[in-house]
Formats: sequence, C-alpha cells, structure tokens
Amino acid sequence: MNLKAMRRTTIILLILSIIIYLIQILIFNDPRTTFFYILQDLAFMPITIAFATLMVGEVLNWREKNERKEKTRMLTSTFFTEIGAILAHYTLSMTQEDDFLHLVARNGGHIDNMTEDEIIQKLEHHKIKVKLNKEGYEKARNLILSNQTNLLVISSNPLILDHEYFTEMLWGVFHLIDEFRLRGEWEALSPTDIAHLNADFAKVLRLMLINWIGNSEYLAKNYPAFYNVAFNKLDY
Repeated sequence: MNLKAMRRTTIILLILSIIIYLIQILIFNDPRTTFFYILQDLAFMPITIAFATLMVGEVLNWREKNERKEKTRMLTSTFFTEIGAILAHYTLSMTQEDDFLHLVARNGGHIDNMTEDEIIQKLEHHKIKVKLNKEGYEKARNLILSNQTNLLVISSNPLILDHEYFTEMLWGVFHLIDEFRLRGEWEALSPTDIAHLNADFAKVLRLMLINWIGNSEYLAKNYPAFYNVAFNKLDY
C-alpha cells in the first residue's frame, strides 16, 4: 500500500469513527458519557501502540534474523557442495597425518566430550602442516580458478557479512587466486614459493573446517542428499 492510499484509508476510518460516535449521541442522547469513553480510549491508545509496536517489532526482528541465518547457511552449503568439500579433500590429502583433522572432517561438530565451540577453539590453535605436491597443487589450482565466477557470486551476497568465519575463508580463497596468478604453475615454484603456499593452504583449510563444523549438522538435518554429496567429496 502506497502513502496516498494509506492517507485515504486513514481519513475514511476517522470519518467512519466520527459518524459512529454521532449516531451513539443521537440514539442515547448522552454526549457526556460518549466523550468520557472517547477520552478513555485515547488514554489507552499510546499504551496499545507502544505494546503492539514492541511485540510486532520483536517478532519481525526474530523472523528476519532467522531468514538471514537460513540464507547464510544456504550460501555455505552451496560453497561446500560445489567447491569447498573438494578443495578441503585435496588439501587434506597433502596434510601430514592428523587424527584431529580427520575427526573434524568426518564428524563436523560431533566429537565425543566436546562442544562445537570447544572444537572450533581447538581448531583455531591447532598446528596444521600442509606439504604441497604437484598433483594436489594443480588439482586445487584448477578447481579454484575454474570456479572464480561462482566464488564472486557467493562473495557478492551481503548476507555473508553476518558470518565472520565464512567471509574470512572466502578472502583466503581469493588470496590463493592471487597467489596462483603471481606464482604460476607447479614447475615455476621455488622452495620459498612452496613454503608460502603451504601456509596459505593451511589457513584456508583451517577456516573451511571451522565452517564445516557449523554447517555439517544443518546440511545433514535439512538437506541430507546435499550433505552426503559434500561429505563424500570431503572424506579422505
């Protein structure tokens, strides 16, 4: 409803209210009582408006927050099913044997005697040792470069600003794109280049697993088919 229509509706309702009060006065011939109830209704009106505004505002905020959360989870799910799970698989295959990373990849946020927050906190401080090799590097490079458009579409969505870990992860992947352009193919890499890329891949892997912790349960519960696809790509 536009502003003009709202004004028209308000005027019509006011006129209708005045007519009803006039009819009441004509029928009961008691303007004093009528004015008393008018003032009484007006006295409660600010309270009614304030209560209704607060309640409606809270409901709308709650609904908007849930909708934004749902859409953000859909973005992260899209990332994992199309790119993230495969990239994590390639990177994990170049990571030194690590039982904790294996548990996180297979179980997400469900590790015995640990909450999601505890798993994330441990993962944030966990030492991840990536050792790039030619096959893994080229697979990861081709995957990321061939999905630049998808990554740009996901990153352009303003909803990701509500998800700090996801935003940071995307920046890490975009940094890898810059590194690929700067350093080129595997044969062109120096030992210094490889050491630098090992650290970059470790950082992205850490952030992907942190996001996987929060996203795996949602996927498994709401989109089991997508979860199976992502898990099968991630498993190593």
